[in-house]
Amino acid sequence: MKLVLNSFFICFLIICSPVFGDVFSKTYVVESKGIKIGKLDWEIVISDKKYRNNLKLKSEGILSIFYSFEGEYSSEGVVENKQLKPTKYTHLWKTSKAKRGVGLVFQNNKLKSLEQIPIEEEYLRVDVFNINKVKDPVTSFLQIVMGENKSLVVDGRRLYNMVAFFKEDVNQTTIELSGYLNLWADHKRTKFEKIAFEKKVGGFLPSKILIYFDKKVFKLEEI
Repeated sequence: MKLVLNSFFICFLIICSPVFGDVFSKTYVVESKGIKIGKLDWEIVISDKKYRNNLKLKSEGILSIFYSFEGEYSSEGVVENKQLKPTKYTHLWKTSKAKRGVGLVFQNNKLKSLEQIPIEEEYLRVDVFNINKVKDPVTSFLQIVMGENKSLVVDGRRLYNMVAFFKEDVNQTTIELSGYLNLWADHKRTKFEKIAFEKKVGGFLPSKILIYFDKKVFKLEEI
């Protein structure tokens, strides 16, 4: 009987470990003002030792005839005590007229190197390489989805805090930005305002995401 109970509890613990050692993926339709403008594929591979986080965005719908875009955001790193610690982040963005990219390497909870396409000609105005406990934006967002309430973010051009507030009455988490700094300019302006997301009961990835950017709202809803 004791052996049966031990086996039951081992199986129970495995089943009730919802994150580590799993693959999660969702596809979202992206809309603005009720008009479909694109599709986002989000995939996460995570274990008790490491993770990989990849998002692919592509324009779709009638507006893509006039303006097409394609973006990929990827991060990877290690997992320690259920904390995500990035080692590498890449961001590629392409339109018919431009191509931009960012590559970040992290080591010992600090930013080790930063590369950009095109290369930034200005000098850095923030000593971002000596700041502790920084993470890339997609790792930070995933960490908050997993239950953390704040994260310090560097995305290659900006440094800011993500701070999460959960609204139980509407089952929604809102992420606000604070301490915003541009790395390459002497102002603190930002078009990125906040993010809100909703999760279904028992779900891991959000079922709905709202991005507030430049006085516009972009809605991402799972297909």
